[in-house]
Amino acid sequence: MTDKKTFGSFIKIKRTEKNYSQKDLAEMLFVTEGAVSKWERGVSYPDITLISDICRVLDISEHELVTASTDTDTRKMKQEARKFHVIRSTWIQVPTIAYSIALIICFICNLAVNHTLSWFFVVLAALICAYTFVPTVTYLFKSRKLLVFSVSTYLAICLLLFTCAVYTNGLSWFLTACIGVLMGYVLLFVPILLSNGKYSRYKFVISFAISCVLTLVLLLYVHIWHPFKLIPAILITCYAFTPAILCAYICTLHFDAFLKTGICIALSTVIFYFLRYVEQFLFGTNENYYRVNFYDWEQCLSGNIHLICFISLLLISAVFIAAGIFRISKNKKS
Repeated sequence: MTDKKTFGSFIKIKRTEKNYSQKDLAEMLFVTEGAVSKWERGVSYPDITLISDICRVLDISEHELVTASTDTDTRKMKQEARKFHVIRSTWIQVPTIAYSIALIICFICNLAVNHTLSWFFVVLAALICAYTFVPTVTYLFKSRKLLVFSVSTYLAICLLLFTCAVYTNGLSWFLTACIGVLMGYVLLFVPILLSNGKYSRYKFVISFAISCVLTLVLLLYVHIWHPFKLIPAILITCYAFTPAILCAYICTLHFDAFLKTGICIALSTVIFYFLRYVEQFLFGTNENYYRVNFYDWEQCLSGNIHLICFISLLLISAVFIAAGIFRISKNKKS
């Protein structure tokens, strides 16, 4: 602890900042006014059992009391923490009050105009959905806030879709919409949620694989309501997802980045260029999509452009592959 004079001056400064008299401080600490006077004049130290009470009354830390100096950094952190707590509380309270008022108004208007509750439930679901996006539900959880946010917002969207489907008597499209939204959530949130786990290396592989499965489920569900050639649709879906999954897996392998880039470009280029061939084979169409004639751009515009893009991308991939092979050979020599 610092010398008595410095310690006494510090006590006096903090007491004055709080606008306390020596008598006020003595009463709050259950000591005599003379004891406080002795501390401030540097005659004596307070009893060690009073340290916690002095810190509480003067709003200082024990470190500040013992060193007789203001810990600016710690005090600033505490102030910022208090500000953050106020802002977070306001962030919850303002939308809660606003949405509650809007809900009450819509409740009264629906009853007054229609004499029953009808479109009110759509408004209710919409406000719940908006409320989860503020975000507010995450306020109740100390960890895994992103997971809570993604799950709560998705469920709120599904609730809104279900309410609209019931209101419009259109339940046939409800699961279609839910699966479609889920695919977007998977592509957006799964890579982020897996970033710090043991599967972080395969986060994009998992994300694309789940999206492929959801697409197949979506096809099966749509086929129930609107029959079509299911097997060809499933096959072409798997074919279209193949480059995304394979490229995501290639990126997890440990070899030269240039080489991986070149392989991914070449693989994607070849698969997507021949996508129309696969489509024609599976669905039995006879479109002359790949017709090439650089002397007839009017009739062969699509085929000419796609061939030019195909060759250009293959050349780019060849450059990356060559650069990767060169870097690998250079590293081996060194």
